[in-house]
Amino acid sequence: MRQTPDNIWLEILENLDDTARQDVYLRQVIPLSITSDALRIAVPSVYTHDRIERRFRTAIQSVLATLIGAQCMLIITVDESVSDIPEQVENPESEINQQVETGLNRNYVFDRFVVGSSNRICHATALMVSENPGREYNPLFIYGGVGLGKTHLLHAIGNRISANYPEKKVLYVTSETFMNEYVESIMKRTSAEGFRVKYRRADMLLIDDIQFLQRKEGTQEEFFNTFNDLYLNSNQIVMTSDRSPDTLENLEERLKSRFEWGMVSKIEMPEYETRLGILRQKCEDQGLDNMSDDVLSYVAEIVTTNIRELEGMLVRLIAQSTILKEELNVDFARQVLNDVASPALIPQRKTATAKGIQTVVSEYFGVDAAELVSEKRTKELVLPRQIAMYLCREMTQMSFANIAQAFNKQNHTTIIHACTRTEELIKKDNETREMIDVLMAQLR
Repeated sequence: MRQTPDNIWLEILENLDDTARQDVYLRQVIPLSITSDALRIAVPSVYTHDRIERRFRTAIQSVLATLIGAQCMLIITVDESVSDIPEQVENPESEINQQVETGLNRNYVFDRFVVGSSNRICHATALMVSENPGREYNPLFIYGGVGLGKTHLLHAIGNRISANYPEKKVLYVTSETFMNEYVESIMKRTSAEGFRVKYRRADMLLIDDIQFLQRKEGTQEEFFNTFNDLYLNSNQIVMTSDRSPDTLENLEERLKSRFEWGMVSKIEMPEYETRLGILRQKCEDQGLDNMSDDVLSYVAEIVTTNIRELEGMLVRLIAQSTILKEELNVDFARQVLNDVASPALIPQRKTATAKGIQTVVSEYFGVDAAELVSEKRTKELVLPRQIAMYLCREMTQMSFANIAQAFNKQNHTTIIHACTRTEELIKKDNETREMIDVLMAQLR
């Protein structure tokens, strides 16, 4: 990659400690030129010049020596006009760009997001970003499976910012939209500058499904430059993905690194209580105050995949009830779901216990049930223990914390890891999948 002043400056910031990277004065720097002998930067005031000299010159010089060579010196000049550069950019499409829709869905707000143990951390970080844009967790990277509420949080952040800071330019797009607009800007040279102004002048960029930039080398390059521009100007960036940054394949390492600069937060599969809360929220939104709690509990029990499936099943029940003019009770719900839903979505009610699961699993693998809850970490216990933890999550209404307690674990992250590991095995290995089916059948 060609060395440019901007690229070198970003590399320097990346190698400084967190305190320096977040320093407001370093964010005012405009990189001017780079040679083997000197990196020239401009700052808007003598005060900023002196602060950088006193606090950061030694650290910056050390990074420069690594990147360019010991002979490369940092030269800081004062230019009062650099702080006004963004306002002086002229573009014939500027007025049009100012009128670009934010792309936000006004129905997705924090008040309508149901919070549970599966999404509490994501919700808290999203809320903090909406209250302190550009200062708290920049960038924010939210990842998790399909239909778990990532897009809802993304829009909620944008809607909160738009309400509290109407002067800020908030822009929500999918990565596919970003790519399509970039390709169009290449094909129509006159729109290239308009594309850059649109994205790089945003005070907040919300970009959904960032994983679709994989294998799109040209789009990755453009997003890299857009990211750098926004970040250096302390403009907030929030992204969602179906997987964590480090597991994104065919994505440049420099992008992965930047995605992890701020906060990476995972949103989990919703537990029973959260699923029930989501269904109640859906009924409230639609004015269905007389919906039976028994029906909602039944739906929350059998649909464990994601929120979209959950809401879709409720809509289906209401539609069938209206068309057939039948009372929407548990018996009717059971009949409809048995007819319509796939067998995978209709397990028996979650009546298993942790003790029962530990007994069945230990007998299946020929190990002592007491050893499953012991501190032993022998090879023959690892798989049975992880499967038992996974079955507790799937076949009981226990929370991660409760399962951890049942297995004498102090930290519930052990349970999360076990469930994730078992799910991966089920997807990749038919023998494991069949084994799980046999164990579930026994437990039912």
